[in-house]
Amino acid sequence: MSSSMHKNKKQAMGMLALMLPTTLLFLVLSGMDPTKLPLAFEALPFGVPASLGNIPIASAIFYVSMGLTGLVLALLPETLSRRKALLAGFLLLAVAALMGLYSRTLFELCCWSLLGGIGCTMNICAWVSIGVTYFPRHCALVVGLMICFTAVSNIFANKLSAIQHAINEQGELPVLPALAGMLILILLYLLIWHFFQQISASGEPRFIRPEARNPVGSVWSRGPLLLFLAAICLPLSAGNFDYLYSLYMREILGFPIKTVGVVIGIAMSATLLSPLAGWLGDRHGAVKMLLITLPITAAIGGLISLGWQLPVEVLVLLVFLIGFALTAVFYINILAALIQSVPPMQNMRAVGLFYVAFNLGILAADVLFTHLKEMVGWTTLVLLQLVLPLVLATVLVWLAQRIMTPDDQAVLPD
Repeated sequence: MSSSMHKNKKQAMGMLALMLPTTLLFLVLSGMDPTKLPLAFEALPFGVPASLGNIPIASAIFYVSMGLTGLVLALLPETLSRRKALLAGFLLLAVAALMGLYSRTLFELCCWSLLGGIGCTMNICAWVSIGVTYFPRHCALVVGLMICFTAVSNIFANKLSAIQHAINEQGELPVLPALAGMLILILLYLLIWHFFQQISASGEPRFIRPEARNPVGSVWSRGPLLLFLAAICLPLSAGNFDYLYSLYMREILGFPIKTVGVVIGIAMSATLLSPLAGWLGDRHGAVKMLLITLPITAAIGGLISLGWQLPVEVLVLLVFLIGFALTAVFYINILAALIQSVPPMQNMRAVGLFYVAFNLGILAADVLFTHLKEMVGWTTLVLLQLVLPLVLATVLVWLAQRIMTPDDQAVLPD
């Protein structure tokens, strides 16, 4: 028993360690400011615009690349090697992030963003798939830890992005930082490879092969597809959450900018409670958590949209609860529910399907928001952008729960 617990602890710590460099590379690449490039104002070929709505074109390409890669993973055979996908994805993301730091034109940054989006989705989908295979009873917690790591890594990513600005100001490629970065990435790659070699030698949990048990539903069955549609509602409702409520507090309630910044900062810090949201999802069920949380969040969002003069303390609490529900509970449990709705062999396909919904939904949400804010008032905007997607997601999750038969539900490995 002690040996088994030690092995599980080693696997858990190893999986967490693998996510840290990935989140750092993802945030560095996605957070690069195209306006800081030395030749930022060079026109892109084929008349491509510099932005898509409020999203810079490099970020838009990054999201599209991630979404389409998720679709490819969802279509590939379920026997695709998770380890090879993770290692290949990390290598692509590492090269893209490192070279992106030295981009001089917007076109170069777009090319590295395209490559980085492919690598990032491959790596994250494989990581989540491996994690929920090692810890099948803690599916939501695995996702929650990933989200928490992303939030923590954002602090370090901001520091690394400053390197890009310093490099661009010099106007030349420093050889020493480039060589040091390449050496660090090679060492990380070797460490990840060595970790998987050790796990393989000690005998890791195996996937249950389809022929070993009764046939079950696939990622393209009705239940998972309804959950996929519900996942699209996540970026639609959460994509402009911070802008909506900062605008509300500034223009309607008349709060000073500093106070608004503090309130929104507290709300976004709720992401750090992602492990708690994952633990609740594992304890009470991901679908049950969604059916409880989503309508409550929609009600709170609708309450705030009425424009009542609420005390600052109450407003901070309500906005914090919305932030926790959107950035932690909704994200974690819809992904966990999607994973649990398919056989273990198909969990990476389910994760890929989720990232199709999430990344392409980000772009759709921004385009929709750009048009709506010019056409309707603030209250209607909140109802259409925040409340309506949450209500729709609740209905879709409820329908998915109702129509999923025992044959549609995955059986966890012993």
